[in-house]
Amino acid sequence: MVKAESNSSNRPLAGGRILRSRARTATLDESVVNKIKEHQKELVKQKQDEGLKRFAGEGGASRESNEQIFKKFESYRRESQLPSKVEDLKIMVDHRAQSIILPINQFAVPFHIKTLKNVSKSDEGEFTYLRINFVTPGQLSGKKEDVPFDDPNATFIRNVSYRSTNTRHFDDLYNEITEMRRIAAKREAEQKEMADVVEQDELILNKHRPLSLPEVFPRPALEGKRVPGNLTIHQNGVRFVSPLRQDQKIDVPFSNVKHLFYQPCDKELIVLIHFHLKSPVIVGKRKTRDIQFYREASEVQFDETGNRKRRYRTGDEDEIELEQEERRRRHMLNKEFKHFAHRIADASEGRVQVDIPYRDLGFNGVPSRASVLLQPTTDCLVHLTDPPFLVVTLSEIEIVHLERVQYGLSSFDMVFVFSDFSRAPLHISSVPTSSLDDVKQWLDSVDVCVTEGAVNLNWGAIMKTINEDPYAFFQEGGWGFLQADASDASDLSDSESESEFDSDLDDGDQESTEYSDSGSDFGESEDSGSEPNEDSEDEGEDWDDLEAKAARDDQKKRRERGDMSGSDDDDVKPRPKKSKGGFNKL
Repeated sequence: MVKAESNSSNRPLAGGRILRSRARTATLDESVVNKIKEHQKELVKQKQDEGLKRFAGEGGASRESNEQIFKKFESYRRESQLPSKVEDLKIMVDHRAQSIILPINQFAVPFHIKTLKNVSKSDEGEFTYLRINFVTPGQLSGKKEDVPFDDPNATFIRNVSYRSTNTRHFDDLYNEITEMRRIAAKREAEQKEMADVVEQDELILNKHRPLSLPEVFPRPALEGKRVPGNLTIHQNGVRFVSPLRQDQKIDVPFSNVKHLFYQPCDKELIVLIHFHLKSPVIVGKRKTRDIQFYREASEVQFDETGNRKRRYRTGDEDEIELEQEERRRRHMLNKEFKHFAHRIADASEGRVQVDIPYRDLGFNGVPSRASVLLQPTTDCLVHLTDPPFLVVTLSEIEIVHLERVQYGLSSFDMVFVFSDFSRAPLHISSVPTSSLDDVKQWLDSVDVCVTEGAVNLNWGAIMKTINEDPYAFFQEGGWGFLQADASDASDLSDSESESEFDSDLDDGDQESTEYSDSGSDFGESEDSGSEPNEDSEDEGEDWDDLEAKAARDDQKKRRERGDMSGSDDDDVKPRPKKSKGGFNKL
């Protein structure tokens, strides 16, 4: 009998059940898992108590802060400031006052550019129509915070329309108004972006020769040619000066430094010192919160001279020597940068401490555009090798939620919710499932509340609900709803894995039964009245013995018909033979 083994024997089993994830290479001990669960329950309860204490009595204040705030825009303070050409009662565009002046009922009425919603132009026959729509309260479209009026119950002009046969003049007006709206929107975006940029303390230079780290490159780079410069330590900060232009410099006072990182060049192409700032600064023309100084760790060297030393070497001595030289160079770079980072910390008089990433605890993820190595430090989770940089302070995290944690997926997502609920949550996607246990163990070890779920959540709606009334959110259970979803997803994952494993076993049993039934036909004789030779099948006779027995049966038939010479060989049909795979073929 031919026996078939079930393919489910190759699956990873644990106590007769399939593991929750095929992608995991190792699982935590049950005692460790239970400790993490108990600790996380305590952290969730602690977060809820802190939230209730933090937002107690602030529910009304938070709602008041979300009330409608109207903005005021002023075109002219006095009538005398209007342009002299308004007497012509024509549509005018005043770029200096950022306003348009429209003739309405024989009056020149100015409107600030911020009160305009949109402008449209259309041609109908010989006339050209110019329609101007204004932002007014009660509109379904548009953001309410952009309504620039004090009294929303007053009467407002929603739109005005003008027509003219002078198509060229209306084309010029339409282009002028559109360009002025674009410039105003750009200026407002720049002001909003620079709102958190503060003026730093003025750097106090050392009178004596300061400590210097030569030949380092800054990131972000200064304007102009990319050249290395010197980083020097002064009384209240550090300064980088471009060797080409002395007016191009980067000052980093200690009072604005939030974190100081030193990352060695082990398994990296650069060695660096990184400053994460409390408030962003302008470097060149860009706003940044991270300033980095680095040096490349390796130099490509080629020996094409064919000198005497190379002529008498026949093995890999040159390659070995180059590798040893690169190791020495990397060691010296690490030593130089580490020493300089500690000198910066000493000069800050305790305001700044050096933090070093732990590469062994790192895991891959996609915080921005590409998959990078994220490395924990004592106080942060960082990526410092390539821009855009990532620095997440652990003390500012409210909770970390792991999404898409379910059976069969090769990756999951991480969502960092900050204690400042006005900040948008940080999403890190495509973290390998093989790092799930390590990530949970690390977050638990640094007392960060971590939960998991099987689906992605709408964090925009969640944070909006929390910000509307944070005290009510914590009163109703706070982050406990994430733990409930995690337990439901875990039960669902276990049941799915068990049912899939059972179905695999059932499929294997069916396959073995089919092979068994088909194999019983191989031992049957061609005689209509004979029965299958089950004994021979059970004993497992060789195919050669079966072929000899079949030949003897054929000779016995021919003798009974009196044809011993074999003249009717053409009437004897060839017997089917079985191949090694268990299928019949002629």
